[in-house]
Amino acid sequence: MSKFQIDIPVPSMGATVNELTLIDLHAVVGRPFAKGERLAEFESDKSVFDFEAPCEGVLVQTFCLPGDIVPVNAPFLRVETADASLKHLEVAESAAVPAAAAVAASAPSRPAVSAVVAPASAPATRPAPASVPPAAAPLSSRPAWTPRALKIVREAGLDPATLADVPATGPGGRVSGDDIERYLATRGSVAASSGPAPAGTAATPIDDTVCVAGIGYAVPRNVRSNSEILKAFPGKTDEDIVAITGISQRYYAGPEESATSLATIAVNHALAMSGVPLSEIDGVIMATLIPDQPVPSAASALAKHLGLRRALAFDLNAACSGWLYALEVGRAFIRSGTARKLIVVTAELLSRITNPKDYDTAFLFGDGAGAAILTDATGGARLHRMSLAGDAEYYEAIQRTGGGARMPMPEPGSDLSHFYLKMDGGAVFKQAVLAFSDIILQTLARHQLKPDDIAWVVPHQANARILRAVSKRVGIPYEKFIVTIGKYGNTSAASVSMALGWAAEEEIFNAGDRIVFCSVGAGLTFAGGLLTW
Repeated sequence: MSKFQIDIPVPSMGATVNELTLIDLHAVVGRPFAKGERLAEFESDKSVFDFEAPCEGVLVQTFCLPGDIVPVNAPFLRVETADASLKHLEVAESAAVPAAAAVAASAPSRPAVSAVVAPASAPATRPAPASVPPAAAPLSSRPAWTPRALKIVREAGLDPATLADVPATGPGGRVSGDDIERYLATRGSVAASSGPAPAGTAATPIDDTVCVAGIGYAVPRNVRSNSEILKAFPGKTDEDIVAITGISQRYYAGPEESATSLATIAVNHALAMSGVPLSEIDGVIMATLIPDQPVPSAASALAKHLGLRRALAFDLNAACSGWLYALEVGRAFIRSGTARKLIVVTAELLSRITNPKDYDTAFLFGDGAGAAILTDATGGARLHRMSLAGDAEYYEAIQRTGGGARMPMPEPGSDLSHFYLKMDGGAVFKQAVLAFSDIILQTLARHQLKPDDIAWVVPHQANARILRAVSKRVGIPYEKFIVTIGKYGNTSAASVSMALGWAAEEEIFNAGDRIVFCSVGAGLTFAGGLLTW
């Protein structure tokens, strides 16, 4: 039988599901596929499922992009097939795509069928993503190893090429310095860990930039695995959690640990990297949604702990976007002359407000801290102006309603449900993919850059599926995303700082690397911008 073209509709998931989020497209325009082959991945109400080809054929056109929210039964792929059983789906001859045009196509030829409202900062017309470039070049002589890992092995007198059995637990499937230290310890040869790499020097500082002289991060002592949390959810598996979130473990603070203690560790690491004496620090800006106590501020507590008696100090709460908001405040303070050297720090102990019996959130959150030293120096890594925005329409998507003035403490006999974080995961997922993508694309446009110009993306660690979809939308390979969520979970405001700190400690960045930040937090809040290493 001769070939004809059909439109494949978005699958129906039941009467109550009206739309799905396209997470990923595995099919390639112009390339044949087999019946039963995985063509796409969808998300619906926190479940992930693969869409398999109903026939043998060739993809000729796509009608939506990863991250789009698509109505059930709307067409999302056009394919050419000879399968007579699907003749009822044949498109009119006038609508068919010529084969030559199909092979040349690299993006949808008509608008995506997204039903999501764009963030307030989004342009009126969402720019189409560039075609996805090839995978990033190897990070080193062995792509799966970080520079710090290679350095430790060589200092131990070993050849990395001969070590094929090292477990790779670092973000992005890399063998990290921590992996090597554990491996060498089991061999009776412990290598000394190298310190954080010094910041590179930007070739041409921009007038509105400030210097990021040092960064650091900290995690609590206790690791909590998925299997431990799963004890409260019979019938659920570790594979389910990893597939939905990308999280394998997270760190929980013990009773003796606090936001102040974790922040102190992160700040000390950042100070050591910067070489800035503590006595020269003018202020502390702290981003957190759960300080150790409401009054005084966590920044004041940290200043007292560090011995900064005369420093300006205040807290900032923009949820997961908090650290990027705080960076912009610090940058503006320095550019205006309010301060010359600042600590911008975040610490989150989300384990203290995570409901262990709520399947939707019990696996998501972890604890940690991160810090940066901002200065008015003319060299070093350059922090450009951050872009900040929000969308209050989704104010209720992520909430903790207890603990404030309206409900300062539980009423006698009531449960603690109002004092735990609650999240509408479906709404957050749908908004986050588009918001992350818009933030990155706007950053590229503001600095007149192309996707290929970006060395790394350091995103908020919300969900690995979100980040994969964002990668496809903006045309920056996933290999360039610093992804630490598998190891640390979602640490809210601390997640970007921790991912940046981890990558710097592993010596992944090179001088001149352009690094894009992006984050979406409760509120909703949006933040993003550029750092030139």
